Amino acid sequence: MHTVIRQRRTPPAGLGEALRQAREEAGLSQGAVAATVGVRPDYISKLERGERCPSVKVAELLAAVLKLGAAGAALLSAAAVDDAGRSHPWRACRG
Repeated sequence: MHTVIRQRRTPPAGLGEALRQAREEAGLSQGAVAATVGVRPDYISKLERGERCPSVKVAELLAAVLKLGAAGAALLSAAAVDDAGRSHPWRACRG
């Protein structure tokens, strides 16, 4: 079996700040966003600090929870990865 190790991507400049700002404008804590999306609060913190890129599924959920406009949703979608977390192909075959 061949294992492919994914290289972690760097989020685009401004994504983390845009997420933090949208969360604060929505009046939500990191914990509330995390609970709604189904991730840990430290993951939301890492996204806001620009340390992580969300998976495609998490990006979609974040855009909905934070009620991002078209520009914000597009920025988030462009940063999303389809080979990690909830979007990892392994999860698709595991149900």
